[in-house]
Amino acid sequence: MREAIAPRLHFFVCANRREGSPLGPGCGPNGDAVYDALKSAVTRVPGGVASIWVTKTHCLGICPKHGCTVARYPNAGPSIMTEVTPADVPALLESKDEVAHELALLEELQRKKVLDLARRLKPGLTLEDVQNPHDFPELDDPDWHYADGVLAGIASVKMALAARGKQSRRNDGEEE
Repeated sequence: MREAIAPRLHFFVCANRREGSPLGPGCGPNGDAVYDALKSAVTRVPGGVASIWVTKTHCLGICPKHGCTVARYPNAGPSIMTEVTPADVPALLESKDEVAHELALLEELQRKKVLDLARRLKPGLTLEDVQNPHDFPELDDPDWHYADGVLAGIASVKMALAARGKQSRRNDGEEE
Protein backbone atom coordinates (compact mmCIF):
# COMPACT_ATOMS: atom_id res chain seq x y z
CA MET A 1 0.00 0.00 0.00
CA ARG A 2 1.25 3.50 -0.77
CA GLU A 3 -0.14 6.91 -0.04
CA ALA A 4 -1.62 8.78 -3.00
CA ILE A 5 -1.55 12.51 -3.56
CA ALA A 6 -4.83 14.03 -2.39
CA PRO A 7 -6.71 16.44 -4.66
CA ARG A 8 -6.99 20.14 -3.86
CA LEU A 9 -10.73 19.84 -4.50
CA HIS A 10 -13.04 16.83 -4.73
CA PHE A 11 -16.65 16.95 -5.94
CA PHE A 12 -19.20 14.19 -5.31
CA VAL A 13 -22.15 14.49 -7.70
CA CYS A 14 -25.36 12.59 -6.91
CA ALA A 15 -26.77 10.76 -9.93
CA ASN A 16 -29.07 8.43 -7.98
CA ARG A 17 -32.28 7.31 -9.73
CA ARG A 18 -35.41 6.32 -7.81
CA GLU A 19 -38.03 5.51 -10.41
CA GLY A 20 -41.55 5.42 -8.98
CA SER A 21 -40.46 6.34 -5.44
CA PRO A 22 -42.82 8.46 -3.30
CA LEU A 23 -39.71 10.43 -2.29
CA GLY A 24 -39.23 11.64 -5.85
CA PRO A 25 -37.13 10.58 -8.82
CA GLY A 26 -33.73 11.38 -7.26
CA CYS A 27 -31.02 13.43 -8.94
CA GLY A 28 -30.67 11.00 -11.88
CA PRO A 29 -30.42 12.75 -15.25
CA ASN A 30 -29.74 16.11 -13.60
CA GLY A 31 -26.79 14.59 -11.76
CA ASP A 32 -25.49 12.99 -14.94
CA ALA A 33 -25.62 16.36 -16.72
CA VAL A 34 -23.81 18.16 -13.87
CA TYR A 35 -21.23 15.36 -13.66
CA ASP A 36 -20.50 15.57 -17.40
CA ALA A 37 -20.30 19.39 -17.32
CA LEU A 38 -18.00 19.33 -14.28
CA LYS A 39 -15.68 16.71 -15.79
CA SER A 40 -15.48 18.72 -19.00
CA ALA A 41 -14.84 22.01 -17.18
CA VAL A 42 -12.07 20.49 -15.03
CA THR A 43 -10.09 19.65 -18.18
CA ARG A 44 -10.04 23.37 -19.04
CA VAL A 45 -8.70 24.45 -15.63
CA PRO A 46 -4.87 24.67 -15.55
CA GLY A 47 -3.73 21.73 -13.44
CA GLY A 48 -7.33 20.68 -12.93
CA VAL A 49 -7.16 17.06 -14.06
CA ALA A 50 -4.59 16.16 -11.40
CA SER A 51 -5.82 18.43 -8.63
CA ILE A 52 -9.64 18.43 -8.96
CA TRP A 53 -11.46 15.13 -8.75
CA VAL A 54 -15.08 14.55 -9.77
CA THR A 55 -16.90 11.42 -8.57
CA LYS A 56 -20.41 10.28 -9.51
CA THR A 57 -22.22 8.87 -6.47
CA HIS A 58 -25.55 7.50 -5.38
CA CYS A 59 -27.72 9.29 -2.82
CA LEU A 60 -26.11 12.04 -0.73
CA GLY A 61 -29.21 12.32 1.45
CA ILE A 62 -30.74 15.49 0.01
CA CYS A 63 -33.13 15.16 -2.92
CA PRO A 64 -33.90 18.52 -4.55
CA LYS A 65 -36.92 19.00 -6.80
CA HIS A 66 -34.67 20.55 -9.48
CA GLY A 67 -31.01 19.97 -10.30
CA CYS A 68 -28.90 17.65 -8.18
CA THR A 69 -26.90 17.55 -4.95
CA VAL A 70 -23.13 18.09 -4.97
CA ALA A 71 -20.73 17.70 -2.04
CA ARG A 72 -17.39 19.54 -2.16
CA TYR A 73 -14.28 18.73 -0.12
CA PRO A 74 -12.13 20.05 1.35
CA ASN A 75 -14.66 22.49 2.65
CA ALA A 76 -14.07 25.58 0.49
CA GLY A 77 -17.31 27.40 1.11
CA PRO A 78 -20.57 25.46 1.36
CA SER A 79 -19.68 21.77 1.50
CA ILE A 80 -23.06 20.50 0.22
CA MET A 81 -25.04 22.31 -2.45
CA THR A 82 -28.48 21.38 -3.75
CA GLU A 83 -30.40 22.29 -6.90
CA VAL A 84 -27.11 22.39 -8.82
CA THR A 85 -27.42 22.60 -12.60
CA PRO A 86 -24.77 22.52 -15.35
CA ALA A 87 -24.97 26.33 -15.42
CA ASP A 88 -23.59 26.36 -11.83
CA VAL A 89 -20.38 24.52 -12.76
CA PRO A 90 -18.22 27.65 -13.33
CA ALA A 91 -19.20 28.95 -9.87
CA LEU A 92 -18.31 25.60 -8.30
CA LEU A 93 -14.82 25.74 -9.80
CA GLU A 94 -14.26 29.40 -8.93
CA SER A 95 -14.69 28.57 -5.27
CA LYS A 96 -11.20 27.06 -5.10
CA ASP A 97 -9.82 30.61 -5.31
CA GLU A 98 -11.66 31.72 -2.17
CA VAL A 99 -8.50 31.44 -0.08
CA ALA A 100 -6.59 33.72 -2.44
CA HIS A 101 -9.50 36.17 -2.47
CA GLU A 102 -9.74 36.17 1.34
CA LEU A 103 -5.98 36.71 1.59
CA ALA A 104 -6.19 39.67 -0.80
CA LEU A 105 -8.94 41.23 1.33
CA LEU A 106 -6.96 40.57 4.50
CA GLU A 107 -3.83 42.09 2.95
CA GLU A 108 -5.73 45.22 1.92
CA LEU A 109 -7.20 45.58 5.42
CA GLN A 110 -3.79 45.08 7.07
CA ARG A 111 -2.10 47.52 4.65
CA LYS A 112 -4.65 50.19 5.63
CA LYS A 113 -4.06 49.40 9.31
CA VAL A 114 -0.27 49.77 8.90
CA LEU A 115 -0.67 53.07 7.05
CA ASP A 116 -3.17 54.38 9.60
CA LEU A 117 -0.87 53.49 12.50
CA ALA A 118 2.10 55.10 10.71
CA ARG A 119 0.09 58.28 10.14
CA ARG A 120 -0.80 58.40 13.84
CA LEU A 121 2.90 58.23 14.66
CA LYS A 122 3.87 60.78 11.96
CA PRO A 123 0.99 62.58 10.22
CA GLY A 124 1.23 63.05 6.48
CA LEU A 125 3.06 59.82 5.61
CA THR A 126 2.22 58.16 2.31
CA LEU A 127 2.19 54.45 1.46
CA GLU A 128 5.55 54.91 -0.27
CA ASP A 129 6.98 56.44 2.92
CA VAL A 130 5.77 53.47 4.96
CA GLN A 131 7.45 51.06 2.55
CA ASN A 132 10.79 52.67 3.48
CA PRO A 133 10.37 53.08 7.27
CA HIS A 134 14.07 53.52 8.07
CA ASP A 135 13.84 57.13 6.87
CA PHE A 136 11.35 57.91 9.64
CA PRO A 137 12.52 57.43 13.25
CA GLU A 138 8.94 57.96 14.44
CA LEU A 139 8.09 54.53 13.02
CA ASP A 140 10.45 52.83 15.47
CA ASP A 141 7.39 51.73 17.44
CA PRO A 142 6.69 48.15 18.60
CA ASP A 143 3.00 48.30 17.63
CA TRP A 144 3.83 49.55 14.14
CA HIS A 145 6.55 46.91 13.69
CA TYR A 146 4.09 44.20 14.78
CA ALA A 147 1.40 45.37 12.32
CA ASP A 148 3.98 45.65 9.53
CA GLY A 149 5.24 42.14 10.36
CA VAL A 150 1.70 40.77 10.08
CA LEU A 151 1.41 42.44 6.67
CA ALA A 152 4.71 40.86 5.59
CA GLY A 153 3.43 37.46 6.75
CA ILE A 154 0.23 37.80 4.73
CA ALA A 155 2.27 38.77 1.66
CA SER A 156 4.50 35.71 2.20
CA VAL A 157 1.50 33.37 2.35
CA LYS A 158 0.10 34.89 -0.87
CA MET A 159 3.43 34.35 -2.61
CA ALA A 160 3.67 30.76 -1.36
CA LEU A 161 0.15 29.97 -2.61
CA ALA A 162 0.94 31.52 -5.99
CA ALA A 163 4.15 29.49 -6.24
CA ARG A 164 2.29 26.31 -5.29
CA GLY A 165 -0.29 26.96 -8.01
CA LYS A 166 2.45 27.68 -10.53
CA GLN A 167 4.28 24.47 -9.60
CA SER A 168 1.04 22.48 -9.86
CA ARG A 169 0.43 23.86 -13.37
CA ARG A 170 4.01 22.96 -14.37
CA ASN A 171 3.57 19.43 -13.06
CA ASP A 172 0.46 19.10 -15.21
CA GLY A 173 2.36 20.28 -18.30
CA GLU A 174 0.78 23.73 -18.52
CA GLU A 175 2.85 26.69 -19.71
CA GLU A 176 2.82 30.02 -17.92
